[in-house]
Amino acid sequence: MSEENMTQLFEKLNDLKKVFSYGEKLIPVIHSLGEFMKETVPLLENINQSIAESTAKIPKATNQIQSVTSATEMATTEILDLVDVLNNDLIDIEKTMLDVLVKEKDKEDFLKSLIPMLNKENAELFIDDFLSKNSSAEKLGELLLQVGKMKNDSNNIAVSLQVQDITAQQLATVNHLIESVQEKLSALIEDFDNTKILDNHEINLPDNASFDPNARYSKSSVPQQEVDSIFNQKSQKASQAEIDKLFS
Repeated sequence: MSEENMTQLFEKLNDLKKVFSYGEKLIPVIHSLGEFMKETVPLLENINQSIAESTAKIPKATNQIQSVTSATEMATTEILDLVDVLNNDLIDIEKTMLDVLVKEKDKEDFLKSLIPMLNKENAELFIDDFLSKNSSAEKLGELLLQVGKMKNDSNNIAVSLQVQDITAQQLATVNHLIESVQEKLSALIEDFDNTKILDNHEINLPDNASFDPNARYSKSSVPQQEVDSIFNQKSQKASQAEIDKLFS
């Protein structure tokens, strides 16, 4: 074997020595990585199980929110119906009182028209005294003011109840987001260990449910028909891009 071949052999042996030396340093790192994986896998399994349990409970929570919304909507509708009945009664009372007030004025005018025909001394004083003691015009005027105030208060109640519509829209938004999150979590779990989430609770949302994530309560004198028109507009969907961003 020539000297040149011997030199090449020693170079190769030297390179092999470096490889073994590097391997000796790498083995503890690989060992540590293996230990880390042993500790991490149970943690990931626990996280996976926790997510699966939470995801399975989402439909029940969503349906409970919907039940509360439906009950609130029903109660609000009943209150609005009572307010409408009250308003109608107040309108009838106001109309009757106005008729009585007109008749009182006619009676007063009639009695005063008799003064020239009586031709008796102190007739005017007598009729004025009679009217002041028996006229109900002033009291009717005060009652009409009270009836007007009651009508205004009942209208304010009807307008204030728009808060129920606002709440329903916000809860519908929450339901939509919860449903989307559930779908994403289920997909993640299926990708992780091919386990399908058992869904024992179907999410039941009304087909005509409308929601506005930016809905806010505002105390104003907006007519109820305008409020209803706003809430009956085409359903608005929460941004799917924002939901996807949570899982990107």
